[in-house]
Amino acid sequence: MSIDEPQLTRRQVKDADKQAAPDASASNAPGDSSEDGKQSKHSKGAASNWFVKNSSSYAFTLVAVLSFVTRYWKIWDPAQVVFDEVHFGKFASYYLRREYHFDIHPPLAKMVIALGGWLVGYDGHFLFEKIGMDYMSNGVPYILLRGWVAMFGFALPPLVYMIMAESGYSVAASLLAGVLVTFDNALVTQGRLILLDNIMIFFMLAAVYSYVRFFKLRYRAFGTQWWTWLLSTGAMLGCAVSCKMVGLLTMMLIGSAVLYDLWRIIDIRRGTTMAQFTQHFMARAFALLAVPFALYISFFYVHLAVLTSSGPGDAYHTAKFQMQLLNNPMRQSSFDVHFGDEIQFRHRDTGVYMESSTDRYPLRYADQRVSSQGQQVTGAKKRSDNAYWRIKPAQASDEFAQFMVRKQAGEAIPAEETDRWAVHNLDFVQLEHVNTGMNLRTHDVASPMTATNMEITTLALNDTAKEADTVWQIKIDHAKTNATRLQTSASFMRIVSQKHGVAVWTHSKALPDWGHKHQEINGNKKPEDKSTLWTVPRIRGRSASAEELDAMAKKIVKMGFLAKFAELQGLMFRHNNALTTVHPFQSTPLTWPFMVRGISFWTDKDSRRQIYLMGNPVGWWISDVALLMYGGTMVMIALLTRRNVEVVDGIVQRHMLRSTGFIVAAWVLHYVPFFLMGRSLFLHHYLPSSIFAYMTTAALFQFASIMDYPRFALKHWHSNVRALVPSGVSVVGFGILVAAQVACFMYFAPLTYGTTGLSVDEIHSRRWLSTYDLHFQT
Repeated sequence: MSIDEPQLTRRQVKDADKQAAPDASASNAPGDSSEDGKQSKHSKGAASNWFVKNSSSYAFTLVAVLSFVTRYWKIWDPAQVVFDEVHFGKFASYYLRREYHFDIHPPLAKMVIALGGWLVGYDGHFLFEKIGMDYMSNGVPYILLRGWVAMFGFALPPLVYMIMAESGYSVAASLLAGVLVTFDNALVTQGRLILLDNIMIFFMLAAVYSYVRFFKLRYRAFGTQWWTWLLSTGAMLGCAVSCKMVGLLTMMLIGSAVLYDLWRIIDIRRGTTMAQFTQHFMARAFALLAVPFALYISFFYVHLAVLTSSGPGDAYHTAKFQMQLLNNPMRQSSFDVHFGDEIQFRHRDTGVYMESSTDRYPLRYADQRVSSQGQQVTGAKKRSDNAYWRIKPAQASDEFAQFMVRKQAGEAIPAEETDRWAVHNLDFVQLEHVNTGMNLRTHDVASPMTATNMEITTLALNDTAKEADTVWQIKIDHAKTNATRLQTSASFMRIVSQKHGVAVWTHSKALPDWGHKHQEINGNKKPEDKSTLWTVPRIRGRSASAEELDAMAKKIVKMGFLAKFAELQGLMFRHNNALTTVHPFQSTPLTWPFMVRGISFWTDKDSRRQIYLMGNPVGWWISDVALLMYGGTMVMIALLTRRNVEVVDGIVQRHMLRSTGFIVAAWVLHYVPFFLMGRSLFLHHYLPSSIFAYMTTAALFQFASIMDYPRFALKHWHSNVRALVPSGVSVVGFGILVAAQVACFMYFAPLTYGTTGLSVDEIHSRRWLSTYDLHFQT
C-alpha cells in the first residue's frame, strides 16, 4: 500500500509533450493571413501556454487565498467563549501561569496555543470558565489567540493540494480536492476557534505529505533528500500523536504502507541482499518509531518542566507526584492524623467535602422509593463547619477517654504519647459528626439516586443496637504495611464499612433541592473502584510552624521524570476510557459520514445567532458516493482482469489501486477504529476521515474524466503543467462539483460563523434532516 505518481517512460513524456505543444505547421485561420495576424496568434498562444505551464502554482495560490478568507473572515465574532474554548483556552492560561493541570490529551497542541498567548503578552489571567463569557470585558487577546490557531486550519487545504499533486494527480483533481476541503463547514468552524483538532490534523497531513515525498525517492535510497523526508515523516507523526492520541491512527496508516514497501524490498527478484534489507528496515524503524517516541516524551518533559506549581490537576496524582509541585498542600502541611482529631474528608475525583447537618432525607423520593428519613450526608463543594468529623477508635477504652479529656482541656501532651494514637492503615474507626454528635452509618437501604448502592446516614451515639453499622476501616491506597500512617493531604484512602463491605463514594450528579444541590454520598458495592478515594485536607486547629515546613521540605522524596511520565500516561489512559457520561450532542460513528447530526457550539438568544458544527452535507454525501464507487470500480476491474478483459490502461489501473487505494485506506483507518471505542464520541472525530473522503472524490473525478494520465499528471505541486483538462465535459463536471460545494457552504455559513441571526423559517429550511437539532426553531 503506497502512494505513487504515475510511472512514465521517456517515450510517454516525449509523446505527451508533443500533444501538448502547439502545431507549428497548422495554417492560420481565414482572415488572419497578415504578418500582424501571425504575430498576434503567436503571442496569444504563447500567453496561453505560459498560463497552462504555471497553472499548478496558480491553483495552489487560489486554494491558499480561499482557505485564508474562509478561516479568518470575521474571526473576532463572537467575542465570547465558544464550546471547547472553555477547556483549551483554560489550559493555555494554566501554562502561562505555570499551574499544574490534568487533561486526557497529550500536551503539544495545548502548548502551541499557550505559545501564541505568550507571544502576544497574554498572562493567563482569564480561565474560560463557561461558554458565553465575554472576552472584551476580561481583557483577553482572543482574536490573536484564534488567529494563531487558525494558521493551522488555513494550512489544511494547501496541504491537501500538495499531497494530491505530489501523488501524480492532475491540476484539476488537486484543485478540486483543495477547494472541497476549503469549503467544508465543519473544518472551517473547527479551524477558527481555540481548539486542538486542526493543529493535530495539520501534523497528520504533513506526515502523509512527507511520506509521499519520501516514497517517491525510493530509487534514490539513503540520499540526503531520502533521509530528510523520512525523518520529516517521523517528526510529523510524533507531533500528531503529541496533540491527541488519535494521531496513532496516522501512524497505523504510514506503518501499513511501510510494511507493504518492505515486503516488496525483501523480494529476491529485486536483487536485494539481506544486509540491504536490514539497512532499510532499521532506517524506517529509527525514523518512524524512535523519532516519534522521542518527540512524544520530549513534549511531556517540557510540559512538566513548565507546570511546576500546584494547580487544579494535583488531586489526580499520587501523593509523591503532588509533593513535587510548588505550593502544593501536601508539600506544606502533611501531618499524621490521630484518634480524637477533628478532620475533614475531601473526595479525590470531584473535590467535594463530606458533610452532614440536621436535614433529613425525604420519606419518599421522586420514583416513590421510601428512605430511612435519616440525617443527610452529602458532598459540598465549599468547605464549612459541617464538614468536620471526629475520628475515634472503633473499640472504646478508658485509656482513650482519658486521652480525650486531656486533649479537650488543652493540656500539652508529649509527642511520644500522642503518637500512640496515630491512625494507621487498616485501623477500624468510628466517625462522629462534630456539629450534630452523630456517628457515620451505612445500612441496607437504597441510596437516594443510585438504587444499587447503600444509603449513608448517621446514628445516635447511644444507639448500641445498630452500632455495627457505624464501624469503618481505613484503607490507605498503596500502603505497603499496616504501620503506614494516615496523613493529611499526602494519603489517599478508602472508608469501607466493616459490616457491609461498601466504600463511601460520591459522583458529580447533584441532589434535588431537598439536598441543597449537593452531591449524593452513598455506599459503593465496588469498594476498590478508583473513584472511592478520599483525602484528609486538614485537621481543625492544626497548622505548620516554620520549623515543621522546613522539615517537611527536606523529607520530600524526589520523583524522576520517567516516573512522572509513566504515572501520567496511566492516568490519561484510564480517564480517557472513563469518558462514558452521556453528552447531549454525542453521536455514533455510523452516522458521521451521512452528516446526520451536528454539535451546538454557541448560542446568543437575543440575536438568535448560533454556531453549529456540521460538515458540508452536499460534500459529505458526494464523498460517500465516491467511496462506494471506488470500491465497486476496483471490484469490477478485478473481476474483468480475471477474465483477461482490460477496461482501463495499465498506468491508470496501477494509480487507482496504489495511490487512490492509499487515500481510501487513510479514510478507513481514521474512521473504523472509532467503532471499537467505548467512550463518548462526537462528530469532530470524523474530520480527518472527511478530508481523505474529499481526496477520494477528487481522485474519482480524475479517473472518470482523464484517461491520458501521463499528459496531465503532476510530478510536483509546483512543477510545470503540460495540459489542464481533456475536454469541456471535464470542465462542466468540475464546475458542478465546485458550485455545489460552495453553494452549500454559503447556505449554511450563518451556522458556521454565527455572525447572522436566522428567522424561524430560515432555521427550518436548514434542517435538511430532522436530526439537525438547531436552536431557535420557534
